[in-house]
Amino acid sequence: MKFKLTALSLLLSCFVLFNSCEKDAERNKVMIYAKSGIVMSAAQETPANASPALGSLNVNYNKGSRTLTYRFSWSGLTGPVTVFHIHGLAPVGYAAAVFQTFTTSGIIPCTAGGPTSCGSYSGTLFVDGVAIKEQDLLNGFYYVNIHTATNPGGEIRGQIRFQ
Repeated sequence: MKFKLTALSLLLSCFVLFNSCEKDAERNKVMIYAKSGIVMSAAQETPANASPALGSLNVNYNKGSRTLTYRFSWSGLTGPVTVFHIHGLAPVGYAAAVFQTFTTSGIIPCTAGGPTSCGSYSGTLFVDGVAIKEQDLLNGFYYVNIHTATNPGGEIRGQIRFQ
């Protein structure tokens, strides 16, 4: 009889644990948005330019902490990065005002001590609901772009989107 109670207790515990994990996974589907490999290119700039440079943007947004985490990398720029930003509010194909400026001191170059014509950068952005609204972010109205001396209006751009 003791063995049956122990087995039944173990089976019930497993059921509760599985059910709890399933609920956490469902909650995370609604709370966490992520997209990797968003292409950054000269064709997406407004206006487009002829740069052969390319980049890749990875974004993750957590609704619980209201934090956007981003990492982007690039190569083939016509020269060192002069400035780079997050812009908004603008859909694909449109320009918008600067929302957040990054410092070039945070760039991780491709080669130690080398030029910043290739490199990566990562950071976070708090979505406060006032200056940056969660729904605008989730609807893809922000973008990242990188400027160089050759392309002072922006050399490559990637739209922050989760679909």
